[in-house]
Amino acid sequence: MSCSLPFRRTLLALLLLILARGASAAEPLDRDALQRRFNQITTPAIAATLRKAPTLDGGQLAWGESYLLAALAEMFAVSHDPAHAASLVAIGDWLERGRDDRNERRDEIRQRILPAWSSANYSKGRRYTWAVHTGMIAAPLARFAATVRSDPALRARWGAEADRLLRMAQEAVAVFDADFRPGPGPDEGHVFCPYLGKPLPLNMQNALARAWLAIADATGEARYRERVTQLAVFFRQRIRTESDGAATWAYWPPLSGANDTFEDISHASINVDFMVQCHEHGIVFTREDLERVGRTFTLHVMLADDRIGDHIGTNRKFNTHRDAVLRWGRLARHLPEVRDRLAHSLSLPGLQGSAAEPLGLALLTQPTAKP
Repeated sequence: MSCSLPFRRTLLALLLLILARGASAAEPLDRDALQRRFNQITTPAIAATLRKAPTLDGGQLAWGESYLLAALAEMFAVSHDPAHAASLVAIGDWLERGRDDRNERRDEIRQRILPAWSSANYSKGRRYTWAVHTGMIAAPLARFAATVRSDPALRARWGAEADRLLRMAQEAVAVFDADFRPGPGPDEGHVFCPYLGKPLPLNMQNALARAWLAIADATGEARYRERVTQLAVFFRQRIRTESDGAATWAYWPPLSGANDTFEDISHASINVDFMVQCHEHGIVFTREDLERVGRTFTLHVMLADDRIGDHIGTNRKFNTHRDAVLRWGRLARHLPEVRDRLAHSLSLPGLQGSAAEPLGLALLTQPTAKP
């Protein structure tokens, strides 16, 4: 059957529009502009952090200052800007002054003073050192050290500071050496929690695993990578594929058996970042895994400018954790559709000016990964 001339013209116009949008999506980000915005908003944030008392609760540090620290570590890895290094070192030294062993604070569950940052807010008033808090703080310290040690010029300038911050990260994560357990499945591993008396939720395990991975990068010690690999297997075995091809998982999956609940997008940002880092290191996760998580982001999470799903699966509530989408930014290195949505989101109310913006900018500034 032949098509009428008006219909053919309409069809041609639609095809040209689709091609134009595809070309637009392929355009590179203005990374210089992202860095200028980053510098503009982090300068006062760094000053405000350093004015605080360094003895903040571990939870406050993990869900506040650690994001600024991570943003500086990620931006320094790209820019090698000495101002970013100096700011990160200053915050690192500030954090060290607030450690429990510098302030005679005792972990009431482990019954000893530890070189980490405990909290009384998540353990019924009893002071306890959580793996997730330690991982959130230690990972960017070790990430900085890995960047410095990878470049002779950086090592000449920042080597002593990097060694000091790396040592702090190693001392903190060593608290959890006895909590790592093999299994339950072949090649799996998980982190046990003495306070809870059971394995930790995925995001808590994988926050610590990101610190182990950064320490492995900085030191070359195989034992850290081996643990990360076992935790990656544990996580991947508990990911489900939905009918639309999206990847989903539970906040707290059981050691064995099925679970059909969905993690919230804020805690999931830690797991997604861990997955992408593992893929970039050739550990367990494949390009296909990232593509499934990309469908999670586009089909379940960032549905529209004013509709950001609360969970990674079917959503009935929206926008509770809207700024958490910026912490999914490492996925943008690999998937243009995620990159474009996140780049657009930087101008949205509730995201621009949020606590997650510096890290979002830093992650979007990372170079595009090769397929």
